[in-house]
Amino acid sequence: MMDEKSRPFCTQDDAAAKAAGLRAAVQLFVRNGIDATTVRDIAAASGFTNPAIFKHFDSKEDMALYLFERCYLWMGGAVRAAEEGCQSNRRAKIMAVVACCLRLIDEDNEAVLFVQENLRRFWRETAQETRRFSLLGSLRALIGGEEGPGSAPNLQASAIIGFLGQLARETYFGELPGPAAQQAAAVNAIVMRILNEDRERL
Repeated sequence: MMDEKSRPFCTQDDAAAKAAGLRAAVQLFVRNGIDATTVRDIAAASGFTNPAIFKHFDSKEDMALYLFERCYLWMGGAVRAAEEGCQSNRRAKIMAVVACCLRLIDEDNEAVLFVQENLRRFWRETAQETRRFSLLGSLRALIGGEEGPGSAPNLQASAIIGFLGQLARETYFGELPGPAAQQAAAVNAIVMRILNEDRERL
């Protein structure tokens, strides 16, 4: 698990109250949902007062959007680095991306779940620069083949992302023993089954 001081949404320049507020917020947002979490809950869990935390944000929704963008950039940067760092064939690149996703779950499962659970809510509000990377688009491009919403590569990429998302949830709730990387062999076998039609081409 990532050190609390170096979570993906905190920087060295963050004031103590801001960092503590962000850490408390992501935990509460994942556990209870954004709408069920109050500013008072965040302040109480962080050990700071409402004004100390919310002088950095206009509202709880503003804080949640900030968290979403920071966590999404962290995940996207790691996945791009894994893909670019693999000089082998497409199958190896896909496996490198999958291994990276397992590492991200182990490093900060709450950040991963926060992005997954709130993608629909924040995607259109997220900065265009942040939206330039899409895990679905990246996997779809690696799988290759016919383009389009109902195409096999799109469905296969969706199945892989959905599978990894469920694995993150089950790890978070203790339904699967952690760390997630411990499940790598079984995960890789399932991903290869999803890609079975493209085995020879990959």
